[in-house]
Amino acid sequence: MTITDFWPPGSQAAAAISVNLEAESVDRRESELPLWGRRSHGRYAAQAGAFNLLDLFERQSVHATFFINGWDARRYPALMERIAAAGHEVAASGCLHEDFSALSAEQQHAVLEQSEAALNSVFGSRPAGFRAPDRLMTSETHAVLAARGYAYDSSCSDDDVPYVIDAGQGRSLLEIPVQEPYSDRCYYEAHRTPAVVRSALADLFDAAYDEGALFTLMISPRGDVGSGRGLRARVVESVIQAMKERPRLWLATCGDLAGWMQRTRGPAEIPGAAR
Repeated sequence: MTITDFWPPGSQAAAAISVNLEAESVDRRESELPLWGRRSHGRYAAQAGAFNLLDLFERQSVHATFFINGWDARRYPALMERIAAAGHEVAASGCLHEDFSALSAEQQHAVLEQSEAALNSVFGSRPAGFRAPDRLMTSETHAVLAARGYAYDSSCSDDDVPYVIDAGQGRSLLEIPVQEPYSDRCYYEAHRTPAVVRSALADLFDAAYDEGALFTLMISPRGDVGSGRGLRARVVESVIQAMKERPRLWLATCGDLAGWMQRTRGPAEIPGAAR
């Protein structure tokens, strides 16, 4: 099986648009200082930046996967209502932007239970997917997720296509890999201009498409290291437009990817399977 045989018939490559909401919960976890003035970028994400991204998704007629902290879900009901009404996928990302690499398996279970309760109370269903806050996790995290019934994780950067993880006790979990250069954050943290970000993301997508790989665009609506503000949001929109121009691209949510793999592929048929 070649890598292009991996996708639905007629597709050469796949792409997913994912949003790390990274709102006020991030700042509350990281700082004991008042979250005003220069520390209000997370609030911007929830009050303006995410709405700007939702507007452009609507203009482009695309659906994204939103990875949401439980605390933010409860704090910003109007934003959550807009995300749900637009038909975007909702996935988990902890409760208060916890560092999963510093938590025991028991503590991870406890955080996920709180997160699931929050998302269920707001959206009426449990999440099927997870991305660790800042993508930090332990060797036990996949087993914890599988035990709790998650279908997929999207935290690792070790392949070009989704793969199956052997999570022990007869359980498995699909990993939907992400690559650091596919994220807006790594560029804006380094103070790159929107023009540089546009060029880099467009080139990276072209390469992934030509290779038949998965391009998981990873963006944040934050006001400091995210794409919520005007010019930066335009960068995201231009990249999405370039993606849509490729006739053989399967543009899916992370949940769509997980569902397709589970329905059509056994572990032995997936490159890098059962790791």
